[in-house]
Amino acid sequence: MSSARLTISLLALLLTFSACHRRQADTSPVVARAYDHELHLNDLDGLVGEGVSEEDSATIVGNYIDQWIRQTVLLSKAEKNINDNFERQLGEYKNSLLIYAYEQQIVNQLLDTNVTDDQMAAYYEEHRDEFKLKNTIVKAVYVKAPAKSPAIAKLKKTLWKSNFGETDIVELEATARRHGLSGYYDADSWMSFFALQGVVPITTYNESLYLRQNRTIQLTDDSTTYLVRIIDYKVSDELSPLELQTENIRSIILNHRKLDILNRLQSDLLSEAEKSGDVKRYK
Repeated sequence: MSSARLTISLLALLLTFSACHRRQADTSPVVARAYDHELHLNDLDGLVGEGVSEEDSATIVGNYIDQWIRQTVLLSKAEKNINDNFERQLGEYKNSLLIYAYEQQIVNQLLDTNVTDDQMAAYYEEHRDEFKLKNTIVKAVYVKAPAKSPAIAKLKKTLWKSNFGETDIVELEATARRHGLSGYYDADSWMSFFALQGVVPITTYNESLYLRQNRTIQLTDDSTTYLVRIIDYKVSDELSPLELQTENIRSIILNHRKLDILNRLQSDLLSEAEKSGDVKRYK
């Protein structure tokens, strides 16, 4: 065994022994030194767990010491060569972290996270210009069937009704299931028109005109017939439905509440410090 390996092995044994007979950090043996920094045996306490072999202990301790030396050398050089501007930036960063942590603690204590439907509706009405659609959305139901499926006629009869409603959706889904067909039957949920085009091969260069002229759609490719009923639609730049904006509005309201808490906190702390004489302005 090399002298270096022997030294590391001895350190590992000393570390194991020190778990039962711990010494003070200022008097424990120095196991490594880099410039003005020292690594003591107590600094390695807990590094090696019980039951670890001597060879593995030596490897763990040796790797830790090597890493400590590398980092300490870099840190020492950085401390000697750092400029005053970076030192100031470092201090500002530390101050920002402390302030942020304190503010988060206060927000967590005081923030009312309950946002009612009425509050969201009120915000929506007062800020309608903030909720314009960027893309066309639709409410739709559809069924996909083999191109020659005998169920197509029945499905069309249901989908093409002028007063198509909830009972027709139930009938549509039941017919599709009897014939083992796939489809989408949630007429109350909005989806992007682009998402609908992902499952139904609709091609158009004018979405608004297409949807205005095609509330019922039948398309057939090589093997599949697509039957679609457009329940409702809204094109880009129209007002987005409230139900699509509830989570967004909730986040906005909570953020406003956070800002109010922080503004009050700053004002209260400043007023308290001025009254106690801890803040003075010298002209």
